[in-house]
Amino acid sequence: VALALVLALAGPVGSAAFAPAPRVGADLTVRQGWFDKAFANEAYDKPDKTASGISGPGKQPIDITVCGKNTKAIPGQRMKDIVRATRAPIRFDCENGDCGTCESLVNGRKIRICKYNVPSKGPVTIEKFR
Repeated sequence: VALALVLALAGPVGSAAFAPAPRVGADLTVRQGWFDKAFANEAYDKPDKTASGISGPGKQPIDITVCGKNTKAIPGQRMKDIVRATRAPIRFDCENGDCGTCESLVNGRKIRICKYNVPSKGPVTIEKFR
């Protein structure tokens, strides 16, 4: 009987004896003092309006044909990246439009591809000029 009384007063035995008792109704966030109110002005119940996809429709990809190969591109994207991705036979020597090796016909107009961006409206057709 004495042993049962001692065990009942001593509490749980084993690893549970060393664990702190859970706090009921208390905030379980760890507080360290220096970072406690860093995000106090953030509202987590509403989605962020600056996140992609929430603020509305983004730029729609347009169809581009590069030397007979069809692809899609986002308006504003560098045209030389699109040409390289399609592995078209258009060369880029100087990369800044000085040499003219990348000159191609874009929708019938002679343009240096390395300085050109994808237009906002399509479709776009690129043909090798030289």
